Amino acid sequence: MKADRARLHALQRSLLARADEPPPEGWTPVWIAQRQIGVTNPDVARYLAAREARCAIDARGLVFVDDGFDFRARSALLADAAHRLRDAGLLHGWRDEQLDVRPLAGGEPLARIERAACRALGIATHAVHMNAFSTDGRLYVARRADHKPVDPGRWDNLVGGMVAAGESELDALAREALEEAGLDLAAIAPTRGGFVRERRRVPEGYLVESVQVFDADLPHGLVPHNRDGEVAAIELREIPDVLEAIDHDDFTLEAALVTLDGLLRRA
Repeated sequence: MKADRARLHALQRSLLARADEPPPEGWTPVWIAQRQIGVTNPDVARYLAAREARCAIDARGLVFVDDGFDFRARSALLADAAHRLRDAGLLHGWRDEQLDVRPLAGGEPLARIERAACRALGIATHAVHMNAFSTDGRLYVARRADHKPVDPGRWDNLVGGMVAAGESELDALAREALEEAGLDLAAIAPTRGGFVRERRRVPEGYLVESVQVFDADLPHGLVPHNRDGEVAAIELREIPDVLEAIDHDDFTLEAALVTLDGLLRRA
């Protein structure tokens, strides 16, 4: 059953407005290697400047003074900062996952950093999500486990996750598809969809994220099942039920936008 395009566009406009929020007034830009990489709460900036010899606050904001350090040295500097913030209780949900650090304006990675520190420092992240449809046009959705540090218990796309440092989008999608839904990417041949961007205040700090959307039609008889314990339930839903859940804010914001991106291509 195809959804009404006017309703899809109206929902999309409403959610995009929520997903585009400038940094709070007075927050501190974060710089390394002469490029801005994030924005952070002034308390976090002052804490790092007071305790990390290679951090300083100047007219630009919080500056990691790298003195021409290379990629590895900058990564080590950011790792020290992340550990300091963790030990001070200023970031939570340590993941032991490394993500690339790029300039906010775009470009090649300058360093790597622990995933949990990205929102505390307003560092941009990149993710992949996949809409998974059944042969009769219904949509598979997943409920996030209650122990997840972000958005526990809310509904999500069947497959979604961060692109790790040095990882390609397709490699990240293959890894997440296997872990979250027990799916072999080669067997479902996903297609590349649109692009979702968010920047908004979150409890952990400031989220800046881009999401590459993929769509896939799961063959009849292929039933997804979670392997990594991060999904509490997987359901196959009619499209009107999915839209109703989005209306009631039962989905994460990025998952709702990814879902609408996929549905608009099929409407």
